[in-house]
Amino acid sequence: MWDNETTFSNRQTLADGPSETAVDVGPDDIGLGEPVYLQVSLSNGASGALEVTVETGDAPDLSDAVTLVTYHVAESVLKHGGTVLAAPVPTGCRRYLRLQYDGASGGTVTAGLVQGAQTSGMNR
Repeated sequence: MWDNETTFSNRQTLADGPSETAVDVGPDDIGLGEPVYLQVSLSNGASGALEVTVETGDAPDLSDAVTLVTYHVAESVLKHGGTVLAAPVPTGCRRYLRLQYDGASGGTVTAGLVQGAQTSGMNR
């Protein structure tokens, strides 16, 4: 289930570049305490391997963004669509988070923060 306030991309066409939305996670580091997960799903297959970079910053436009972590998703995982990434958000978060997509093309991506790992139907 997706919450509009914690959604980075909602059926966004997958292409190199940033998620359509930055998420305000508040002043506390959400990487501490109970795990919060990043979930990335494709509505249909994509070609090429995908890199998903999580950026964080204090400015709403992320003009001060730094890379928190980069996840690599193999083309074999992407080609069928579905949930392609479910990973805990690491420590070091500032107020805002955004995703950068790189490498894969085709398909549409929905990505957001969820409580607990939502791995049902996850392609491996």
